[in-house]
Amino acid sequence: MKIEELIKDLDPVTIIEFKNYVIENLGELCKIKNSNSKIISNHRCDEVICKHCKVKMNKNGKTKNEVQKYICKHCGYTCSETTDTIVAHSHLSFDVWSNVIDNLLDGFSIRRIAEENNISICTSFRLRHKILLALKKYVQSIKLQGNTQSDEKYFSINLKGTKPNNMPRFSKKRKSTSSPYRGISHHKVCTVSSIDENDNLVLKIVGLGRCTTEMLENALSDKVTNVNNFNTDSASAYRKFCKNHSIKLNAIPSGKHSNGEINISKINGIHSQLETWLSRFRGVSIRHLQEYLDWFVFIFTMKRKFSLTRVKTESYNTVIVDNNYIKSKDIFKIPLPIDLKVAYSEYSRQS
Repeated sequence: MKIEELIKDLDPVTIIEFKNYVIENLGELCKIKNSNSKIISNHRCDEVICKHCKVKMNKNGKTKNEVQKYICKHCGYTCSETTDTIVAHSHLSFDVWSNVIDNLLDGFSIRRIAEENNISICTSFRLRHKILLALKKYVQSIKLQGNTQSDEKYFSINLKGTKPNNMPRFSKKRKSTSSPYRGISHHKVCTVSSIDENDNLVLKIVGLGRCTTEMLENALSDKVTNVNNFNTDSASAYRKFCKNHSIKLNAIPSGKHSNGEINISKINGIHSQLETWLSRFRGVSIRHLQEYLDWFVFIFTMKRKFSLTRVKTESYNTVIVDNNYIKSKDIFKIPLPIDLKVAYSEYSRQS
């Protein structure tokens, strides 16, 4: 229920008293142990369904922290409001989770998040990646429509955090042009980027080397059902893709930045913003690059969809409510979005 509906029948004096009470007791009200459970309960409109039997579960009392429990009468499976959510098994308070999400929206580093919330750097790292993985469902729901601009963004392969024994190639000195190949090659990670007239943004890692029609299909086939026009560069992959989806293609000739009123300046501007934003992290591992791209898309979308006063609350609801639990140990097992054997096929590992 929205706040407006709760207070619309209150008289002015009661509203002022309510405001004063909330201001004076805000800290204590948010620190209660079942705060996250209440948020999940209030924002979940659907019934709790057993993940084994796919039937409605019945209420089964509450925990000592007043968190609602459920039981399936068919198979006996039990769960609570927070089961399979990002806060499952967490002993951190609403304050910490809320502050960490706020910090992520502001682009804070892992070390600064740890300092701001009085937690260890290890905990800060795990919270960051749990939250970033929780954004995946929201970002994947974004669809494109109307007039759309599309282009590719290429990244160097970053193996930050990889242990020496697991390196797919011999060690190289760090420098800006570490690849022996110039331009676009199988040493570059291709990311398809598209933005429509309503600022719906898609950033998706699709593979190595120059973009192909197959890569475009993997990234955009389920997102372009309502797209009318595609503004792109002269890449040949878009011709077949647009033909497959009955989309009008406006291709800019090679060597030019526009073709009359047709241009891709909007998506190129996004690339510039993305480069600046990623530079603060001093290198992002290829294993987690898609998470960071989703992070950028989430912030970009939230700031255009909601007023500044609602961005943080809507972000918290998005992260907390959905079933997006991941164990800390599984963060380090996230599969790579590319095949390193293909990327470094010409390298021989040091003996």
